[in-house]
Amino acid sequence: MTTFSLLAAADAAAAKSGNPVDDIIRLFGSFGVDWHHLLPQLVNFALLVFVLYRYAIRPALGQMEERNRLIAQGLADAKAAEQRLADAQKAADAKLNAAADESARVLAEARASAAKTVEAAKSEAAAAAAEVLRKGQAALEADRARMLNEVRGELARLVVDASGKVLGQTLDDAQRARLNEAAAKELAR
Repeated sequence: MTTFSLLAAADAAAAKSGNPVDDIIRLFGSFGVDWHHLLPQLVNFALLVFVLYRYAIRPALGQMEERNRLIAQGLADAKAAEQRLADAQKAADAKLNAAADESARVLAEARASAAKTVEAAKSEAAAAAAEVLRKGQAALEADRARMLNEVRGELARLVVDASGKVLGQTLDDAQRARLNEAAAKELAR
């Protein structure tokens, strides 16, 4: 029998009886539903749904929620780690910049100190050279004066000796002193 013929037969039977519940029972019966077995099958289905929900679906959902929570936590941790890495990179860059600035400052101070030291050494060397030159000139002047005095004395002695021979007399000490003074004055000019 086809489905349409069953429906038609059920409609004809329903038309004969006036009770709608009987009509529904007959309609379901024409589809092969047995009311005596339907209630135990519904109880079995409900028990199956309960057992599956309690021991299979709920734990699976719990695991999925836990996994979703762990994934969300992992993503949050990854973002936090990226932020910490960016902060650490900024801090490292700042420290490197500070170290570069500090090294530039120390280098500038070292150069300035070296320039001051070189300038001080130059001024010390110039002062020492000037002192050596001054002492040398003073020693030279002292030697020159000493030599001039020796030459004057020698020349005065020679003049006195020559004068004594030219005059043919022996000069006394007073005459010699007077002649020495006159020769020294003449040489001093």
